[in-house]
Amino acid sequence: MTELERLTPSIEDYLEAIYVLDQAGKGVRSVDVADKLHVAKPSVNRALKSLVDGGLIEQQRYSVIYLTEQGKEQARKILHRHTVIKRFLCEVLGLDEVRADQEACKIEHVVCEDTVNRLSEHVNRFHSNI
Repeated sequence: MTELERLTPSIEDYLEAIYVLDQAGKGVRSVDVADKLHVAKPSVNRALKSLVDGGLIEQQRYSVIYLTEQGKEQARKILHRHTVIKRFLCEVLGLDEVRADQEACKIEHVVCEDTVNRLSEHVNRFHSNI
């Protein structure tokens, strides 16, 4: 998968979920991804095939899932967008954490890096003015 190819929102969600679940670096089971995203196992299997084909994960048949370096880089970017947007919604706009998390999941797929950077700057300025 080239840097120019846009990941779908669904694929971004899978990357982010795998990244979050694999903080110990020991790999992730597909059933855990299905549970985290509240999706059926066949949906996970289709997404995992796309991620393997895109060079973002490595997985032997019926084995644990590992992010490749490219996959980790993409997942970190996705998680960063999510975290910044959620912080803005919670800390600046005052949304409760659950709603902010749900809204951030939707927004993170459509904002550009510049917007995320500006939101981050705004959150930081907001805290320095308190």
